[in-house]
Amino acid sequence: MQQCPIYDNSLRFSRTIYGLLALFAFLIRSPWLVLITSILMAFGVISVKYNLLYHFHSLILRKLLEDKSEPIKKESGELTFACGMGGSFLFIGFLLLYFGKFISFAWILVLITALLMLLAGIVGVCVASLMYAFFKKIFKR
Repeated sequence: MQQCPIYDNSLRFSRTIYGLLALFAFLIRSPWLVLITSILMAFGVISVKYNLLYHFHSLILRKLLEDKSEPIKKESGELTFACGMGGSFLFIGFLLLYFGKFISFAWILVLITALLMLLAGIVGVCVASLMYAFFKKIFKR
């Protein structure tokens, strides 16, 4: 798979902000904020180049904070999978909320996704990346 250079702090920043947006959407019960967050994450599925929060940190905040860290190599498939997984769960939650089906389940799905994104951003343990590695190992056989 193709590897690309990624600033780890910028990736963690974007995951933390996505998690905070989803958590805020849960707390104020705003399905439209869930939709906006899922759309922002969908841009990251296309390419890291379109991940707006990642680039905001890597181009602006890194310079302001004088972060001198070097980029690390990550598989582009892993990044796409992680963004796609979180974005799709949020989008499914939005659809359930919009159509009024399984409202409690939809908010629980949004909350769990928000907490997992916060875990990935703050602690650095991304469950979707772990799943990607697991699936890659299984399907490689």
